[in-house]
Amino acid sequence: MKAWLAALLLALAGCCANAEPVVVASGAYPEGLLWHGGKMYFAEMGADRISIIEGGTTREFWRDAGCGPTAISPFGDSGFLVNCHLGKHVVEVSDKGVTGRRFRSAPNGVRIGDPNASVSDGQGGVFFSDSGIFNARAPATGRVYHLTAMGVMTEVTSGIKYANGVAFDATTRTLYLSEHLARRVLALTLDSRQRVTATRVFADFAQHDATRTFSYTEAGPDGIVLAPGILVVAEYGEGRVHLFDRSGKHLNTLKVSMPFVDTVGFDGAGHLYAGGAFQNMRPPFEGAVVRFAPADWQPPK
Repeated sequence: MKAWLAALLLALAGCCANAEPVVVASGAYPEGLLWHGGKMYFAEMGADRISIIEGGTTREFWRDAGCGPTAISPFGDSGFLVNCHLGKHVVEVSDKGVTGRRFRSAPNGVRIGDPNASVSDGQGGVFFSDSGIFNARAPATGRVYHLTAMGVMTEVTSGIKYANGVAFDATTRTLYLSEHLARRVLALTLDSRQRVTATRVFADFAQHDATRTFSYTEAGPDGIVLAPGILVVAEYGEGRVHLFDRSGKHLNTLKVSMPFVDTVGFDGAGHLYAGGAFQNMRPPFEGAVVRFAPADWQPPK
């Protein structure tokens, strides 16, 4: 385990941190933070582009009209897979920003509906969520798919009440999944063919003091990121970022200024990033990406 994470785990004690994060970028509905190749990538759903934060500046990496991207993950030998949430498909993008294959249909000809979050499987493929209807009274139609670098897609799970953030631990073959409108995070154990062999509730937001109450009707767990010993979850609608240990014990909660925080990520130096929108009703959905230094995660002594 890295030294900064070991020190952090010793310091976390289960209360809310007061440290103010640093704003590192603005964006049009920032989502899908990805640290890759020494750069922080993020999707801007409201601007149809993927941007890069590097050297204190932000620049465009890729753009596609009508895409409405919400996630980017490593895909194949050196490229990426982008989720076009508004465009209702996923698309391959090279490391130079060149558009490649588009995937619009899931197994058995089922059309991809609302691709949302994604994560690498560590072998060139990607897991991605297809959320379903964002309404607490709607049927549970969310799904998760797996797409190999060769373009073979399989359904991993279905019947999810708005499938949102995903994270994958290749060592234990555990896929963590935010079931947003059920206000819980699931842990799915997968076999080598991406089939679910066991399912458990990793974190039920109704069972923790820091997550039990909420004011936004459709608040719930959104983006997820893993680090050794830690799982970090953005809570959309409440401007909160929650830290859990790998047993599901709540460790800490951080506040951010974006109520619709939807994505979290780490860089190579142990900084924790969070991104999201200040409002979700008017395009282009102004938002920001913020950064916490490792020491700023620690609760007050």
